[in-house]
Amino acid sequence: MASSCIHTLQCRFSGIHHLLTIATNTQQTCLAKYPTQIPSLYHPRINLQRLAGPVWSVAGIRSLHTSDNLHRKKDIRQYELKNQTIYPPQKPGEPRRPAEVYYAKRQIKHSQRKLWYIADFVKGMMIDDALSQLPLIKKKGAIIVRDVLLEAQKEAMENHNVEYKSNLHIAESLVGKGKHDHAIRYHGRGFKFLLDLSYCHYYVCLREGPPPEKPVFTGYDQAERYMNKLRYRYIKQGL
Repeated sequence: MASSCIHTLQCRFSGIHHLLTIATNTQQTCLAKYPTQIPSLYHPRINLQRLAGPVWSVAGIRSLHTSDNLHRKKDIRQYELKNQTIYPPQKPGEPRRPAEVYYAKRQIKHSQRKLWYIADFVKGMMIDDALSQLPLIKKKGAIIVRDVLLEAQKEAMENHNVEYKSNLHIAESLVGKGKHDHAIRYHGRGFKFLLDLSYCHYYVCLREGPPPEKPVFTGYDQAERYMNKLRYRYIKQGL
């Protein structure tokens, strides 16, 4: 029984190795014949030479990835890299560009959905107002957001040449989903309960100066905006 199973697995891996060898030879032939057209047909992260290894080596198959995530631009996972942005010199007469500080704290032991309410509450406030109102909220997320704001304020004063620590407002306050894990809680008489350990990320941007004024919309403006949304909507299978 064991020998027959081994023989079946060996035949299957031999077939995979044969197909990968054919694909490698085809890629080399096409690259030699059409050097400027073929690279767009193949994924740049797929290494067929590595996949076409020994018959019993299937570790190379794990690197086969066909999604678009490999070509995605710098996203929110690299939030702090915005601090390294170099702006062009300002022209004479232009208003002074306010200082900005991007700060993030990752893998916080808290629910993403519950922390969103606190993050949206402090968005657009002066930092002193946010730090004075967060202790009045009897939530665990308020303590987390307050600690992150203090760390971001300290970062702005020490490394980003901000003159007055009170002259900052919260321009961005975002929450992201972190890695989730599971654990087991044991009870008496052999009973167990599965726990879902959720983590989240918190991103904040402090900008120098007072916050911008919020636009005021009347009822007529909102009705006009709604009508324009209906006029320019796309109707599937329409004329």
